[in-house]
Amino acid sequence: MMRIRTACTGVVLGTALALATFAVPAQAAAPARAAAGCETLRATVANSQGLSGGTVQATVCIYSGGSADLNTSYYNYVQDHQADGVAARAYIRDSWGLYGPLAVDDTSTSGGQDLGYWDSTTTGNTSVRVYVCLGTKYPGDSGARCASDVMYA
Repeated sequence: MMRIRTACTGVVLGTALALATFAVPAQAAAPARAAAGCETLRATVANSQGLSGGTVQATVCIYSGGSADLNTSYYNYVQDHQADGVAARAYIRDSWGLYGPLAVDDTSTSGGQDLGYWDSTTTGNTSVRVYVCLGTKYPGDSGARCASDVMYA
C-alpha cells in the first residue's frame, strides 16, 4: 500500500509540475515606454578667438506620447576645450522650456563632465535641442556664445 501511494504521489506531483511549466508561457518584459526615436546630438561652440571652445554630446530619446530623456546608457557630457577661464555649459530645451545648466566644465584636461540624468517633466514633446554655451549667458541671451543640435519626434 505504501509503495503505491508513493508512486501515485510522484506521478501526480510530476504531472502537476509539468502542467504548470507548460501552462504559463514565458513573456518578455515589456518596456515602460516605447521609444519613438533616440539620437546622439553633438554641438561645438567657438570661443572669441574662433577656436573650438566647448562641445556637448547627448543621446536623447523622445518616446511615444512625447516624453523625453537622456539615455544614460551613453556618456552624455559637456567638455571645455580651452584653458581660458571661460566654462562650457550644457543646456536642454524641450518643447516646453529650457533646463540647465546640466553640467559645467572649466578645464581643457578633464575629459568632460557628465550631464547626469534629465527627464522631461512634460509630455507632447515634438523636439529636443541640446546646447553648449561658453560663459554664464543662457541660450537666447543677447551676446550668448552657443551652439546646438536638435532632434524631432
